[in-house]
Parts: sequence; C-alpha cells; structure tokens
Amino acid sequence: MIGKIHRLEPILFKDMMVLSEQYIAAEKENINDINVFPIPDGDTGSNMFYTIQAIVNEVKNMGGGHSNNEIFQAISKGSFVGAKGNSGVIYSQFLIGVVEYLEKIQIITPLTFAKALEEGTEFAYDAVLNPTEGTILTVMKRTSDKAIEITSEKQDIDWIEFIDLLVEESKQCLEETTEMLDILKEAGVVDAGAKGFVHILESWKEVIYNQ
Repeated sequence: MIGKIHRLEPILFKDMMVLSEQYIAAEKENINDINVFPIPDGDTGSNMFYTIQAIVNEVKNMGGGHSNNEIFQAISKGSFVGAKGNSGVIYSQFLIGVVEYLEKIQIITPLTFAKALEEGTEFAYDAVLNPTEGTILTVMKRTSDKAIEITSEKQDIDWIEFIDLLVEESKQCLEETTEMLDILKEAGVVDAGAKGFVHILESWKEVIYNQ
C-alpha cells in the first residue's frame, strides 16, 4: 500500500530526468514510426531522446552535494543547449518554464507543481510561431489545465492521486489528437511528440510511486 505523499524533494527531479530518458529510449522508434506532422521525417522520437539525453548529462555531471537550485539549473541548462527538432525545442522550453517556477518556491506540492506546469506550458506555446492544436502542445495544455483544476478543488491532494489523474488526462488527450488534425486522422495515428510527452509523464509517475 503506497502511503500519502504531499511534497516532493527536488532531488527526485534528477531521477525523473534519468528515467524519462530510459522511457523515451525504449519508445524512440515507435515514436519515429508515427511521425507524420509537421512533416513525415520520422525523427521526433530521436529528437526527444537527444534532448533528454543532454538534460541527463548535465544532471549527472553535477556530482554530489548539490543544492536544490543547482538541480533545477542543470535541468534548465541541459534543456537550453540540447534541444533538437520541433518536439525537442517545445519540450525543452516546457521544462525551462517548469523549473524556473520551482526555483522560486520552497515546497513542491501538487498545488505548486500545477502552477509550474502552467508556466511551462506558456513557455512551450511561446516557443512556437504558429502553435497547432492536436500536437504535444495540446497535451501539455490539457495536462496543466487538469492540474490546476484538481488542485483548485482539492488543495491537499497527495502526489500519488495527483500524478495518476494527470497521466490519465494526458493519455485521453493523446488519443484525441488523431481527430484533431486531418493528417493524423488520415494516417490513423496519434501525434508523435504528444506520445513522447505522455511517456515522460509516465516515467515521472514511476519515480513518484517508488520514492
């Protein structure tokens, strides 16, 4: 039985980055195979993997004895220098926004993390000249909106319930992307970048469950 968890330690974000790399590495080719938007160049999974790999390298190079802010700064630096392709740039900007918010606070609860997700989503949208719905952006927005909704209704929600609801929402939105863009509907696939983002959230869920 998993107990209630009401706050996360920043060190867990190091584990979340490392495990997300493993999840994307395992799904990279599957993501590449369904990459039809914006062009069918089959590299979305690879670009997301290289982006996350750069983040993980920065985090691992920190060594021991680092402060909370150093963890977030390493994630931000890796995101900035390692972004590859459209999906990589969008995800890296999302992360930069998330950790920029987290650096300002002392306790990471679902309530404060919801606000960090909201800021990350704003960063991601700002990174795209003409944001298109039915993509990774839509799943980010639906997930962050859900986080705000959940924590508005139940401010003391524990992390296990919170992350479960976010992953569920992201998966539902991912399935709906097929109907949002004609090119996805014609190919009978979900958006590749959005699929990668869902796998990243799943990796975060595993870290939270196992802390």
